[in-house]
Amino acid sequence: MIKRVVMALLLSLNAASVFAAGSVKVFTSTGAEPKTLTGAEHLLDLVGQPRLSNSWWPGAVISEERATTEAERQQQALLARLAALGAEENGVDAAAINTLRQQIHALKVTGRQKINLDPDVVRVSERGNPPLQGNYTLWVGPQPTDITLFGLLSRPGKQPFVPGRDVASYLDGQSRLSGADRSFAWVIYPDGRTQKVPIAYWNKRHVEPMPGSIIFVGLSDAVWSSTPDEINADILRTLTQRIPE
Repeated sequence: MIKRVVMALLLSLNAASVFAAGSVKVFTSTGAEPKTLTGAEHLLDLVGQPRLSNSWWPGAVISEERATTEAERQQQALLARLAALGAEENGVDAAAINTLRQQIHALKVTGRQKINLDPDVVRVSERGNPPLQGNYTLWVGPQPTDITLFGLLSRPGKQPFVPGRDVASYLDGQSRLSGADRSFAWVIYPDGRTQKVPIAYWNKRHVEPMPGSIIFVGLSDAVWSSTPDEINADILRTLTQRIPE
């Protein structure tokens, strides 16, 4: 009888362990099929994999399934809000909002988890090695060689990363669309951090983005009367949830 009880307890504990362990899809390059890792009980079981040892961790992103559903919902709500704002305007203002909306529509977002993925940090940080419970996706790869211009600009898109070049100089030669903020831009770093950067002649500050960063020019609160700060904040949140390219 005691033997049967012990065996049942061991089976129960084993089943609980299997249930708790996470399943992770790992993308290591654009367009490649993901590898699936099962039985990862803690974050270090994932990022400590030898095959990932040459990865550029500042640009790595890990997402969770339910959080991804929420991120996608937030993106759709933002698109609807921009569509409503564009419908209230006409001419160049409506065209500017539509351009911004098209850029956001093209983004692929995910439920990014805010945690440092560098294996050295995960090993030593007191709370840096949390358990993995559920379904996750990890994007990791080599260091990028470009930055991305985004927002109310004449030519948004990728530009080569140049060491020492600051945010304002990346925007040289770009025309601002109607209603664009001409005094500040935002940098979204690959690790998810954001920074508001002065870029006008009267307040310019030298800030260098990392490779893989996004430089975002949003709506000016001096032009738009319809809560531009809230819209800019929603766009920033969506950009931090972008799947690495």
